[in-house]
Amino acid sequence: MTIATLLSVISIALYVAAGTMFGREFFGRQTNRAKYASVALMVAAFCHIAVLVLAARGHQNEQLSLTFVSALLALLITITMFVANRYIRNLVFLPIVCFFSALFVLLHYVFPATTGIGLDMSIGLAIHILLSLVAFGVLAISTLYACQLAFIKYQLKHKSRMMLHSGLPPLMSVEGILYKLMTLGTALLVIALLSGFVFIPNMFADGYAHKTILSSLALLTFLLALILHKSKGLKARSAVVFNAIGITLLGLGYFGSRLVREWLIY
Repeated sequence: MTIATLLSVISIALYVAAGTMFGREFFGRQTNRAKYASVALMVAAFCHIAVLVLAARGHQNEQLSLTFVSALLALLITITMFVANRYIRNLVFLPIVCFFSALFVLLHYVFPATTGIGLDMSIGLAIHILLSLVAFGVLAISTLYACQLAFIKYQLKHKSRMMLHSGLPPLMSVEGILYKLMTLGTALLVIALLSGFVFIPNMFADGYAHKTILSSLALLTFLLALILHKSKGLKARSAVVFNAIGITLLGLGYFGSRLVREWLIY
C-alpha cells in the first residue's frame, strides 16, 4: 500500500466518522461528541492536504484535473465551515461537508489526475484560475448558508421544538453572513472574469466560450439576487433558488466539459 493510498483511506474514514458524530450531536442532543468529531475532522483534513500535495508533486506538468480541483475545493469549504462553526453554529451542514469531502477524496483516488490544466502557465492565467476557484468556493459556502437560513426560517415558522435544543445559529447572524459571502463571492467572480479578458487572448474562442457565457450568467444571477435583497428584501426560499441556480451555472462553466472528458470518457 502506497503512502497516498494510506492517507486517502485514513482521510475518508475520519471524514465519515466526523460527519457521523456531528450528525448525532445535531439530531441526538449529544454535546460530548463535538470534541472527538473536531479532532477527527482536523486529522482528516491534514491527511487530505497531504494527499493533494503528493498528487501535485507526482504530476507536476499535468495537474489541476477535475478530481484534483474538486478535492481541493471540498477541502477549502470543509475547513471554512469548521472554522466558522466556532463563531456561528453550522452543525446542520458540517456532516454534509464531511461526507462530501470523503466522497471527493475517494473520487480523486479512484480517478487519478492524468489530464488537466498544466502548471507551466503564465502568472496571469494562474491568477485568473485561482480567483475563479476562490470565487466558486465562497459562493458554494454562501449556497450552504442560504439553505441553512431557509431551514431555520422553516423551523421558526412551524414552531419546531428542534430550535430549543439543536445547534442552529441565530437567524440574523446567518442572514448577515450569507449576504456578506454573496457580496464577496460576486466581487471575486467579477475580478476573475475581468482578469480572464486581460490575460486570455480570446475568452470566446473554442474551449473558453461556454465557460465565459455560463460564468457571466452566474454573475448576473448573483448580482440580481443582491440587487433584489437591497431594494426589496429577499425571502429565504428565493435566496436558496438564486444561489442554487448561480452555483450550478458556475459549476457547469468550470467543470462541464472536463466532467465529460475525464469521467465519462475515462
